[in-house]
Amino acid sequence: MRLAVLGATGLTGGLVVTQALDDGHDVTVLVRDPTRVSVSHPRLTILGGHPTAPSDLERWVRGADAVIHCLGIGGKGDGQPTSLVSDSVRGTLAAMTLHHVPRIVCMSNVGVGGSGTWFATQLIIPLFLRWLLPIIEDKERMEAALRASTVEWCSVRLPNIVEGPERPVRMSVNGRGIGLSITAASAARFLLAQATSPAVDCATPSVSN
Repeated sequence: MRLAVLGATGLTGGLVVTQALDDGHDVTVLVRDPTRVSVSHPRLTILGGHPTAPSDLERWVRGADAVIHCLGIGGKGDGQPTSLVSDSVRGTLAAMTLHHVPRIVCMSNVGVGGSGTWFATQLIIPLFLRWLLPIIEDKERMEAALRASTVEWCSVRLPNIVEGPERPVRMSVNGRGIGLSITAASAARFLLAQATSPAVDCATPSVSN
């Protein structure tokens, strides 16, 4: 398949790229600084551009069979309101519609859409992880844009992402019953699978190790 990946310089997005190449897919990435992409491969195309610029997004998705959107603000952010991810997804959806790209898989967070346990969403995040609230609010807007679109989509809600090898994953339709973390390699594998051979009958699965 021909995959367009955004967020390729991040931990999870970078692993999506390497796993996709290892699986034999053609990959095009859009990055603000092409020198930050450490992977070199004959089936990898690296484009420089901004993740919200319409012309850059159109160049990036043109000819793709599916999009994997792993863009994030990095780390914990600054605790201030942000619209980077939702703005980028809206622009991506417009470019996909223009170029007839049928499917997008996005990286989201447990907590979006009320997912997760009551203890986590009502106590832990508001009291101890307040820096997550602007990120979750932006992902809420992202998922609203996905629902309003005409493309096939999947928004994978993830807990804390940690380094480590691929491990078996647990999935939940409402975020309950999953663990507190997932390795980036496991998250990347799940995202890639939903783009290339989707087998999960849920638009907003929550997954963990």
